Amino acid sequence: MGTKVVWPILCVVAICAIACGDRSSAAKQEQEVAPGATRSPPPSNSQPAVPRSLDEEGPIGVQNSSGRSGAFYVPGGSGINALPLLVILHGTGQSGSDMIATFRDLAKARRFAVVAPDSRDHSGQLTWEVGDKQGDVTPDLTHTLDCIAWVRSHVGFLVDESHVLIAGYSGGGSSAPYIATNRPGFTHTAVLHGGVFTGGIGPRRMPAWFSTGEDDRIRPVTLVKQSADALAALGFTDVTFHAYPGRHGLSDAELRELIDWWLSH
Repeated sequence: MGTKVVWPILCVVAICAIACGDRSSAAKQEQEVAPGATRSPPPSNSQPAVPRSLDEEGPIGVQNSSGRSGAFYVPGGSGINALPLLVILHGTGQSGSDMIATFRDLAKARRFAVVAPDSRDHSGQLTWEVGDKQGDVTPDLTHTLDCIAWVRSHVGFLVDESHVLIAGYSGGGSSAPYIATNRPGFTHTAVLHGGVFTGGIGPRRMPAWFSTGEDDRIRPVTLVKQSADALAALGFTDVTFHAYPGRHGLSDAELRELIDWWLSH
């Protein structure tokens, strides 16, 4: 089974490379899943949801082959009411805890839970791996699903199954639609200052969001727009694209409007 590793964003000059600027011709990783293997969707909570007055946040209790795990956040007061779930994949060199810090205030105000897995270490680069073709299973896909399952079973909150968004920022961008389209359970996907590798896109279709900075030199507007158009050409009928003032960073307006788009769909 062929896979490609998502590498740093510095050498991106064409759409296939900019799609996330993170792929290389590295050899297959040690943790490969056998061809034809399947992974079940994240299970329902194994323990009943209980009301909680305080926010709950911390590390996720499963690790990938690099010994990294991820982080989660669940707003206080949850329990009997189902919460939308955001799964957010960090940029190259970052961690899940960075993404919790980015989305925490919005999650608290808009009342949604956040699961933020960590990528693996690829020869000193903390980045993601996507499949070459539909149905490919990478260790990063497996770890992401394991993180979701762990949080759902150990934190004990109800998930609004109609609002489960998987989004990726920069080097994590291409992994979001790759995972969303190859596994059930995700209702929306978003690529933030990133792109896609269309070879790994699976059969599922859902609303998709693309955004970048008007002055982003790493993920320029024209190239991110081309990635959005590439998904539309694959049969995605609900594709949104926005450009925001700024460079290669997530602005408050971008994050706020992303969440508005997701929760209003």
